[in-house]
Amino acid sequence: MTTVHVGRHDERVTSSVGSFITNLPEMLGSMVVDPRCLIAIIEFEDVRYVQFWVEPDGAVTAEVISNLNIGSAVALSPEDEDKLRRAGWCEPAPGPKPNWRYEANDVAGLMRIVAMTREAVYDVLGERDSNTVSVRMWEGNSGQTPCGDRCVGSRVHHNRARNGVEGRLEEG
Repeated sequence: MTTVHVGRHDERVTSSVGSFITNLPEMLGSMVVDPRCLIAIIEFEDVRYVQFWVEPDGAVTAEVISNLNIGSAVALSPEDEDKLRRAGWCEPAPGPKPNWRYEANDVAGLMRIVAMTREAVYDVLGERDSNTVSVRMWEGNSGQTPCGDRCVGSRVHHNRARNGVEGRLEEG
């Protein structure tokens, strides 16, 4: 069986947003057929992120950063949250599920994750194809919550009020 090349949880590969989005179906498809539990975090220049957790049985959890888990990054506006909700992302909740989340167990769900992630990256997080992303992928422990104990130090987990217009990324 084919396996995906993974690194340590702190080992980053730099790419562009356009390349990440173009290769997302192949990346997730490869993660699904790998017999290990795999975690991938794609972090943008403003430190917001999307992440994926794939169990050995092929179950995929995709997440988009939320205001419950935003740390010092630019908060999502109410309009951004509405876009995520309309796209099908599940609401974040304090505790083990602090991010916007979607879970899939079949090919149709996996393709929906690809489409939803694309929309979240471009329409909610405001990324452009030429922007830089850092990609980390490593082997996790099956049964943990996404990200588990191995990346707790890389995220700030506390409540933060939404920023108004002044907290949004400038468009241009």
